[in-house]
Amino acid sequence: MLAAILDEICEPKTWLESRVYLLLRHLGMEQPEQLDLHRICSTYGIEIKEIAGRSRAHAHPSIPGWYVIAVDSSLDPAEKRVKIAHELGHLLLHVGVQPQSTGWMIDWQESQANHFAEHLLLPYFMIGPLLTDCDRYRAPVYLAQRFQVPLPLARSRFERLLARLHAKGYPVYW
Repeated sequence: MLAAILDEICEPKTWLESRVYLLLRHLGMEQPEQLDLHRICSTYGIEIKEIAGRSRAHAHPSIPGWYVIAVDSSLDPAEKRVKIAHELGHLLLHVGVQPQSTGWMIDWQESQANHFAEHLLLPYFMIGPLLTDCDRYRAPVYLAQRFQVPLPLARSRFERLLARLHAKGYPVYW
């Protein structure tokens, strides 16, 4: 029964979520271990480079039409994944850098890039099947490990899943 409920809850609820899931399925990424950010980026003409400094995205300096996601080399691997996914969101959703944007537009773009990263790194359609063998108290740690993301991100995503269950009237007691 839990599996059927989770299947229903894990269906995309927003345009952004559905587009990210289509992308992942198009690339044959159905399991957490298949979430290869380098492969996704190379599909879109984006090179990932590690740098000393703040993570960012910009036009590639030597390949026309390509971009670079420069990620801070001092970050741990899980944080690097989040930064790469966030910057990929900016490149795919916001057509590169838009420095003339107003404060509210920048806030909106940052929020949208964060949501993109959440959907990309912790897609509900992959989370649901994993939870049938895991209790709710261990779930965030388990998800952080399986998806190679920081624990606070896994916890936040799991809490959103619980909120979806609650909103549909399902008891959250497993």
